[in-house]
Amino acid sequence: MALKYRLMAVDVDGTLMDSRNELPVANKVALHKAHQAGMMVCLCTGRSLTETRAVIDQLGLDSDLGIFVFGAIVSELPAGKTLYRTGIDDSLTERLITYFRSHGHAILVLYDASEAGFDYHLVRGERFTEACEQWLELAPTQAEEIDEWLPGQYEPIRIGVIEDPKHIDRTLASLKRAFPPEELKCNAIYAPNYGLHVVECFAPQVSKWHGIKQVAGQRGIDDSQIAAIGDDINDLEMIRHAGFSVAMGNAIEQVKAAANLQVPTHDQNGVAKAVEAILGEKVVD
Repeated sequence: MALKYRLMAVDVDGTLMDSRNELPVANKVALHKAHQAGMMVCLCTGRSLTETRAVIDQLGLDSDLGIFVFGAIVSELPAGKTLYRTGIDDSLTERLITYFRSHGHAILVLYDASEAGFDYHLVRGERFTEACEQWLELAPTQAEEIDEWLPGQYEPIRIGVIEDPKHIDRTLASLKRAFPPEELKCNAIYAPNYGLHVVECFAPQVSKWHGIKQVAGQRGIDDSQIAAIGDDINDLEMIRHAGFSVAMGNAIEQVKAAANLQVPTHDQNGVAKAVEAILGEKVVD
């Protein structure tokens, strides 16, 4: 008997990690079991590689690739060399910065740290500068605070703002009116490792599925041979397109509706149950 699925993409926040931002032992054991069975286990997260390092180290998995920043970066592990990167061009960046500044936002501009040597520019603003500074204080990242953004040597990977949860839907709707989907990909999510609500912007083709396809294409893996596990809006494309998809019990309704299977929550070792189901589906050699 052979494995039906060759690649398993696993979201981190709200999926692999529990509500205390801790890695349950059962989940760690399950991912090692999948890897030992011959499956490529790939963390697929909205975090940057820098922000995911502690999880990678704790997981202790002999994995050679990871998908970061919502699929905008695929990195070779453990060295951290970027293999694929999809950034935001200068013209779109300038328009986004101008838009957010016109609404008074402080802005977090993320770069590929392996190229730039640092992670963030914080463009100060009237709204949520302190919350952005809290983000950067909690994150294991290097950041520079600036008053004005100017086009530089490095292409931004993600541009984001922190927003009051009461207003985040309105902010996202306004952003989507100003930037149609063929120009910009944007999500509104809760970042549990920081305890903050954010609106994140990317190049229009970026998604976790976009990053997965870079990895799968390199390995000759068909869509039907990919399994995905997730919980939030930024997991939706991979949940929809993977050959087999699993929604956590704490997932949003759109993810649950699109998935093939629902498992218990991230506080109930849901990933371990998902891996058990994925490994249980086999094909004859």
